[in-house]
Amino acid sequence: MVEINDGRLIHLRGAATSYVFRVTETGHLEHVYYGKRLSHVAESEKAMVEKNLTRALPSISFDNNHPTIDLNNMSLEASFEGKGDFREPLIRIRGKKTLDFRYAGERAYPGIRRYKKAHLPVAVAEETAAETIEVILEDKRENISIILSYTLFKDWDTISRKTIIRNDSDEDIEISKCASLQLDLYGSSWSLLSLNGAYLRELREQRKKLEEGKYTLSSSSMCTGFENNSTYALINENNECIISGLLYSSDFSTTFEQSPYSKLHIISGINDSSFSWTLKKGEEFESPEALLCYSENGLVEAGRRFKSAIGKVVMRGLWKERLRPVTLSTRDIMGLDVTEAKIEELSKAAKALGIEAIVIDDGWFGVRREKATSLGDWYVNSMKFPSGLKMVADNIHRTGLLFGLYFDIETVSRISNLYKEKESWILKSGNTKSYSSNEDDFLLDFTKEDVQEWAIDTLSLIIETTKLDYLRYEKTRLPSEIYVDVPGEFSLRYMMGIYNVLNTISRKFPNMIIETSFSGAGRFDLGMLSYSSLMRITENTDPISRLGSIEGARLFFPASASLVTLSSSPDAITRKDTDIETRFNASSFTAFEYSIDLMHLSIHEHLAVKNQIEFYKQYRQLLQFGDVVTEENGNRRIWSVSNPDGSIIIMLYLIKELIPNEGKERIFVRQANEMFKYRIYSRTHIQSDDDEMRYPAEIECYEAWGDAIKWAGIALSEKTGGTPEQEDMRKLKDNSSRLYIFRKIDE
Repeated sequence: MVEINDGRLIHLRGAATSYVFRVTETGHLEHVYYGKRLSHVAESEKAMVEKNLTRALPSISFDNNHPTIDLNNMSLEASFEGKGDFREPLIRIRGKKTLDFRYAGERAYPGIRRYKKAHLPVAVAEETAAETIEVILEDKRENISIILSYTLFKDWDTISRKTIIRNDSDEDIEISKCASLQLDLYGSSWSLLSLNGAYLRELREQRKKLEEGKYTLSSSSMCTGFENNSTYALINENNECIISGLLYSSDFSTTFEQSPYSKLHIISGINDSSFSWTLKKGEEFESPEALLCYSENGLVEAGRRFKSAIGKVVMRGLWKERLRPVTLSTRDIMGLDVTEAKIEELSKAAKALGIEAIVIDDGWFGVRREKATSLGDWYVNSMKFPSGLKMVADNIHRTGLLFGLYFDIETVSRISNLYKEKESWILKSGNTKSYSSNEDDFLLDFTKEDVQEWAIDTLSLIIETTKLDYLRYEKTRLPSEIYVDVPGEFSLRYMMGIYNVLNTISRKFPNMIIETSFSGAGRFDLGMLSYSSLMRITENTDPISRLGSIEGARLFFPASASLVTLSSSPDAITRKDTDIETRFNASSFTAFEYSIDLMHLSIHEHLAVKNQIEFYKQYRQLLQFGDVVTEENGNRRIWSVSNPDGSIIIMLYLIKELIPNEGKERIFVRQANEMFKYRIYSRTHIQSDDDEMRYPAEIECYEAWGDAIKWAGIALSEKTGGTPEQEDMRKLKDNSSRLYIFRKIDE
């Protein structure tokens, strides 16, 4: 609940957390506390608040009446330039070097509030599950107001923050910065956990001790990007953890400024390096939202709370809590060479194996036979599909499968009818002789309403005609040579156009699965997840190479919303060979799709896939919505997932390199319930034809109590040494794995 004590002390009290700030005597908002829930905030205020009895020279005193007030060394909810605060400000307005915003009131109400510009995603909840307080700050000299909006989702101990600027002056103003979140934390022991990387190795966990000075996570490529993700965690020496992420899918910046006075100053929002916005008299500008979540019990518990909140207040629609289907994609099977006959044959084979959906990827539209053509011509290629797309969809539906299609609606090929017919829609300059990144395709201008309407109408027509069940919404091109009239507003307006398309389509077709990606994780963020059911973690299909990407995504994002592909071996990207069982084991702790040629499987591969699908369906609820924990992530990878009471646990054991004559091994099942007795066994591992002739089948099965496997561990059968034919040995090699199942024995 939101408590306001004497009109000066504001307490956002969740089920397990408290966020406290106050109005100072000078009219500033001072951050007091964010952490474990407090019971008697008002009575403790005097003890909790910093005293400000002196200031360190040569700092600037706020005014003559408050000579010891130094804004540069205060924990504030909003920092501004010109009054002695030299840290990164919450907002900037061009031409106004000094801003003096003071408290002018607040308003509180149940639920959430949408502002005039509703083209940005917001966290949502029933009115009884959320409370909002808006604190108004005014600069009376400039006649500009700021609204700091805080929404408490009390059942999930999560807070959303955003900033609204209102122009009540007699002239237009130009905003050059408007961040969503400022958070000033006490202490100098904070470490940053961020997700960094590059294309094909995205979302890798990186930890950094925040020393004195400034460190920034950012993107300026009109997407959240591959190098830095916009969601991060902060952990201090007491194991307190704060997780924050932006509901935004374009250029962002988060700065961490550690002062020499034991304060960490955080500013997060739109990247202001190339941002500007003209705000006319009487208009408001709304920043994207930021989410905050806290736990005193470290990263695992904070991540659990954050992911739970995402599933409840960020994701929406019918699919946010539904089991994801077992899907087959044509992406790595046929490439661009998709045809009606191949799809029909593949659908029958997929159905026989237990697959539930088929997605026709790139190549079904226009005259698409190579990558340089047809993007923008979203009508079926009649040479490849002579019966038409509707007939293909009807046949797939009759087979009993869901039907999906690929679109890259934001891009147009130079060799396409749309390029010829709608040149004014294309983001390029007629004066440019050569384009630096790609002369074959261009971005469409989604700041234009007619482009948005075309995209909505184009998608809607095909969705309605085919009764589409699964929309694969891809983006494949970075921007270059963007020539527009108002460059500072372009990136935000473009993203709002995309949000408008996704919002309209998701509301119009609520039963449809929407998967979003930008060449993998280029748009892996809370903004996309506000409209989609799935986001692709990476286009890396090597199950070993992408382990770090899956682990990184799992820290902050639900497994049910994260997608990877199980493809053929040797892998098309790394050329490494991995057995089909390990490809499944390393993919099964998230939503995944098959993209393997079912028509050319060996006998053991066919049996393996069939058993995999049966196993996955049996434990799908647990694997997609359970509590997944990374136990080890070195040469030996240990992942485990359990249901709430620990009566069922599934553990991945994977080794990247088989080390000969290594010591005997144990695994410790930390999620085991000490009061339960378990039956423990390894999932049936279908051996290759050669292995089946050389080695006996593995049989590894135990019964033990939860306290024993949790603290004493399980001594595994040897994987090296002895004779190859010895029974019960684990037949492992480099990049191999096993899945262990722990089930409570009801006695």
